[in-house]
Amino acid sequence: MLPVSPSERRIVLYTSAAHSLIHILEWTYAALLIKISDEFGLGFFALGALGNVFAYTFGFGALPSGLLTDRLGSPRVLYICLLGSGLSAVLVGMSQTSLMLGITLALMGLMMGLYHPAGIALIAQRVRQRGMALGLHGVSGNLGIAITPLLAGGLAFAFDWRAVYFFLAALTVALGLFLRAISLGGETQRPEVAPMPVQPSQRGGGSLTPLILIYGVFVLNGFVYSGSRTFLPTHISSEGSESIGDSLATGVLLMGAVGQYIGGSLSERFPLERLAPLMLIMVVPCLIVMGTTSGALVVVASGAFVLFSFGGQPIYTGLIADYTPGRLLGRSYGISFFAAFGLASVGSTYAGFFADRWDTTSAVFMGLVPFAAVAFLISIGLWLIWRRRPGREETVRRQLSPSL
Repeated sequence: MLPVSPSERRIVLYTSAAHSLIHILEWTYAALLIKISDEFGLGFFALGALGNVFAYTFGFGALPSGLLTDRLGSPRVLYICLLGSGLSAVLVGMSQTSLMLGITLALMGLMMGLYHPAGIALIAQRVRQRGMALGLHGVSGNLGIAITPLLAGGLAFAFDWRAVYFFLAALTVALGLFLRAISLGGETQRPEVAPMPVQPSQRGGGSLTPLILIYGVFVLNGFVYSGSRTFLPTHISSEGSESIGDSLATGVLLMGAVGQYIGGSLSERFPLERLAPLMLIMVVPCLIVMGTTSGALVVVASGAFVLFSFGGQPIYTGLIADYTPGRLLGRSYGISFFAAFGLASVGSTYAGFFADRWDTTSAVFMGLVPFAAVAFLISIGLWLIWRRRPGREETVRRQLSPSL
C-alpha cells in the first residue's frame, strides 16, 4: 500500500523506478562478463579489476552526493545522477579498448554513486510513512538486480553487449528527463511531515566502539558483495546450467527482495544486535556449498546466499541509525555507503585473482568465506557489548511495543 498523498506516491514510485534502474546498470557488467571477455581477450583477474574500478567509483560517489544533496536538494542531484549515468553508459557501449572500457565504467560508477544518499534523503524528508516507503524502495532495487541477467543476457543474445548499454542509457536519460517534467516538491515545502525522530545513540552509551564495529561489518559485507556480484551470474551458468543460466540467475537474485522483506519484518520484532550475527553466520555455509558443489545444489545455495546477504541490509542500516548521533546520521550513512561500495570494491579484484589462479569461479566463493566469518565474529562483539549495556531490557520493550 502506497502513501495516500499524491506527491508522496510520486516520490515513492519515482525513486523506486530510479533505484531499480541504477542497480540494473550496476549488475549489467557482471551479466555480460563472458561476452566482454571474448571481445577484449581478458582473463578473470583483468575482468575483476575492471569491476573493482567501477565498484569503487560507485561507492565514492556517495561522498559528494551527500554534500550536493544538502546544497542543491535531492531532485536536482537525482537529475544529475540519471542524466550522467545514461550518457556515460553510452560511452561504455562505445568503448573500443579495455582501457577505454575501464575509464567509462569508472565515470558511470561515479555518476550512479550519486543516487543513494539523494534518493533515500528524498524519501526520509518527504514521505510520512518512511518505513513502508523505504521497504518498497529496497525491494525495487532487488527486483532490478534480479531481472538483470535475463534482460542483459537476452538483449546481448539478440544484438550484442553494446546494445544493452545503449538501451539502458536511453531508459536512464528518459527517466531523468521525466523528473524535470513532474514536481516532486522541495524539501522546504513540507511542514506537515514531522522530522525523523532522533535515535538516542544512547545505545552506544557515547562510545564509538559499537559504531566502528558496525562499519567493520559494512566493509566486510561489501567485500563479499563485490566479489560475488562480479562472478555470480557466470558461476550459476557454468556450474548450474548453461542452457538456462540467465533464467536461473534471475531466480536466484529474486531472493534478495525476499530477504529484504524478511530482514525488515524481523527488525520490527527483535533487537538488531541479536539478528545481525544470525544473518551473517548463515552466509558462511552458503558460500562453502557454492564453492564445492555443482548443479542444483549451487542454485539452491546461491539463492540462500542472496537471501541472507540482502536480508541483513535493513538490520545493519538500522544499527547505524541506532548508534549514530542524530545530527551526524547523514554523514554516517555516507561513510557506510562509501565503505560498502567503495573501500570494499577491492573484493572484485580479489575474486578475479582466485578465479584466474584456479581457473574456476568456484574458487571465488571459497575465497570469500574468511571475510564472511570475520564479519560474523565482529557482530558477536557488538552483541556482547549490547548485552552488557545498562537499560538493555527497556530498549527491547520499546522495540517490541506495538505503538512503535
